[in-house]
Amino acid sequence: MSEKALRDLNTILGTERKNEDSSKACLSKPSVDNAVENIEEWQKKNNSPSLVSPAVNGNLAVTANSGAEVVNPEVEYIESENLNDVDDIDTCLKTLLAGLDSKDWVLVCDTLNNVRRLSIFHKEAMLDMLGDVITSIAKSLKSPRSAVCKTAIMTSADIFSAYNDLIIDSLDPLLVQLLLKSSQANALYVRQLKKP
Repeated sequence: MSEKALRDLNTILGTERKNEDSSKACLSKPSVDNAVENIEEWQKKNNSPSLVSPAVNGNLAVTANSGAEVVNPEVEYIESENLNDVDDIDTCLKTLLAGLDSKDWVLVCDTLNNVRRLSIFHKEAMLDMLGDVITSIAKSLKSPRSAVCKTAIMTSADIFSAYNDLIIDSLDPLLVQLLLKSSQANALYVRQLKKP
């Protein structure tokens, strides 16, 4: 009986080795050159612009050239003393809340800078909507975009300076978010929060 069990065991091990060898052949690395050729061929057929540049050091560089101009927007962090007055106060006030609630982060940063301008140069004009503006600023502090967060921190500082005791009623949500940001290890936020 032990002889038969030993034969069966050897048979099973031999079968596993054969399966192992055949499965290794299936896991071979695909050729990068063929992939580039296939993509280029597909793009020629579909009249599409190139999305893949030639391989560099064996790696493909994928770019996003869809025919439209790709713009890399940059947000300026303007110190309070360098801010200029807004051109049209009425238009700025009308678009303020919509701009703060926008999905476009560049527009949110621009609107936050407009809030800063209004709080410095025309603080009485924004008094009626100050509670809603502070709620939107607190929401901007939660943004995953560091540019939005830093601009919201700068906006908070300007609002504190301009309105002092007038914002006590709507201060809680803003203060909670500022304290959360100050506890994070992000040097960009902490440096801005430590400014006087």
